[in-house]
Amino acid sequence: MLEVQLARINNICLMIIAACALTFGLVYTKAILIPFVISFFLYAISSPAIMWFEKKLKWPRMLSALATIILFLACMSIVTIFVIFSLKGFIAGADVYMAKLVKFFDDVVFRIESFGIEIDEKIIREELLNLPLLSYLKKFTGSIMSLVGNSTLVLIITSFLIAGEGVSKQSHEMVTHIHKQISHYVSAKFLLSFITSFLVGLILWFFNVELAFMFAILTFMLNFIPNIGSIIATLIPLPIVLLQFDFGAKFVFVLVLTLLVQFIIGNVVEPKMMGESMDLHPVTVLMFLMFWGLVWGIPGMFLAVPITSIMKIIFSKIEATRFLSELMAGRIST
Repeated sequence: MLEVQLARINNICLMIIAACALTFGLVYTKAILIPFVISFFLYAISSPAIMWFEKKLKWPRMLSALATIILFLACMSIVTIFVIFSLKGFIAGADVYMAKLVKFFDDVVFRIESFGIEIDEKIIREELLNLPLLSYLKKFTGSIMSLVGNSTLVLIITSFLIAGEGVSKQSHEMVTHIHKQISHYVSAKFLLSFITSFLVGLILWFFNVELAFMFAILTFMLNFIPNIGSIIATLIPLPIVLLQFDFGAKFVFVLVLTLLVQFIIGNVVEPKMMGESMDLHPVTVLMFLMFWGLVWGIPGMFLAVPITSIMKIIFSKIEATRFLSELMAGRIST
């Protein structure tokens, strides 16, 4: 009995040491691993498109793969062009936004002082005028261009993964399970994020909100982050909407309609469409969202759910770690 307990303690200690070492390795090699992992998930999305070209149009696999890659590259190019033009327009009108911000501040100060509260508005106004808004925008533009550069590497890796599948027809059962589950999740999430971003962009365009396309793209990307992504996506356009319309009826309509879209898709449509495909407890999702955000930053938050799902599948196939798989699903054995 004592030997069994010592063996269990030994296994737990080894697992903790291995987890710490693996975490260190993930942090140290994130510049290499992040593009590769993103490529794997893009490959999971592309598989249904390739199968459609093969079955419906009777195209050979390599031609189907090439068509999928060209389609993906075209979509990325169009989105990048629109984003760059939106950012250029925003940078060109930075002075106008600054003037609107100062005017908005003056209105807020006037309303506060109407209640008998005195504020030293000169100091606050000087701080507002000295905000390095342009430098922030340039840094953000640089981040976008860096993302475009990384997308080239991601596209190359994805192409090799697609070509590699066509060469090797043999596949392990666990690999097939992982590919099928991740493909279903990523494809469904892609479709739901696209619908959400389209509706949000349509609402912003209808009310003539500036940078509507840019906010639609951000909504699409942020909806891949579970739980908090939709909240951030709803809050991001509000400063621009506030500067444009103040606390008027348009501001209220934009806020309510975007919240309604996020709520219906996130809490009604998504659970019915996704079901229990990931078999992960909400607490597990939240914990690993924080973990992958700490390890890989924002890309880790985007990839948190599918990576955690892969971990769960692997744990379920190993006898020593099967209890971790059940724990991640919220099934605690007694």
